[in-house]
Amino acid sequence: MSDRVMWFDGACVPWEDARVHVWDELALRGANVFEGITAFWDAGQGCHQVLAGDAHLDRLFDSARLADIPAPMTRAEVRGALGTVAARLSGVDVYLRPTFYARYGRSSLAPDSAGAMYIGGFPFRPTTPPAVRAIVSGHRRFGGPIGAQAKSGGSYLDFRLFERERIEHGVEHVLFLNDRGHVAEADGAAVLLVRDGSVTTPSVDSGVLDSITKRIVLDLARRLGYRVDERPVPRDELYQARVVLAGTLLGLRSVDSVDGKTGGDDAAAATVCALADGYARLCRGEHPLAPDYLAPLR
Repeated sequence: MSDRVMWFDGACVPWEDARVHVWDELALRGANVFEGITAFWDAGQGCHQVLAGDAHLDRLFDSARLADIPAPMTRAEVRGALGTVAARLSGVDVYLRPTFYARYGRSSLAPDSAGAMYIGGFPFRPTTPPAVRAIVSGHRRFGGPIGAQAKSGGSYLDFRLFERERIEHGVEHVLFLNDRGHVAEADGAAVLLVRDGSVTTPSVDSGVLDSITKRIVLDLARRLGYRVDERPVPRDELYQARVVLAGTLLGLRSVDSVDGKTGGDDAAAATVCALADGYARLCRGEHPLAPDYLAPLR
């Protein structure tokens, strides 16, 4: 039996039976928006604790509005469906991927416009390679009318090029720059730089998705007394600081080298360790900030 669960058109179905027509807008134009959500098993409560669930649902519905995709369900219904999927995976930490997509209609103004939803779920446990190397991509990231504000499947098509570069160079991650030559994001993660007692990250006007995991890490950094700076980040700073990636599936991952150059000193490494420890404890409900971010998913 598969340990992956798919909620599709109102009920959980066998993973392989969740299908859409090739002429659906999802297949034709990548017309979808989605979220990646983690929920951690709480044995004492006998349920999952979802991490930043409200923030993820806010962004899902905001993305749907930006992409002009009709929301197929209410917020309460989506949360209930997430609970249904998580309940099928009791006893383990889970990754949930709710997706809204356009089934019919190029615009929500079209009389036949309709949206639909599916949710994939599977057990997950973040892992970190012994050494994490990254390169800066030779491709630039350019935003369209929607830009990086919406978390859409179509915007991730660029990642196919980044994945080719990653494989060709034999590294674990690819970082990319925006059209102004400033640091934007990594492949599926936000970029943070630790240096001289501060944590710096590209500001949202750098053409980056406003990462929820990044927001949590910045909150942890402030609580530990570090300066937090959100601004445009020149490429050269990647080689002068300790680079950290933050994402739903990754958690926090420290990068050992960028383009073969190692940045950051022992103090920066200690900061990264403190942030990673704080994030891990928060996910387990053992950090003072945990009540701000965790809620039961039933």
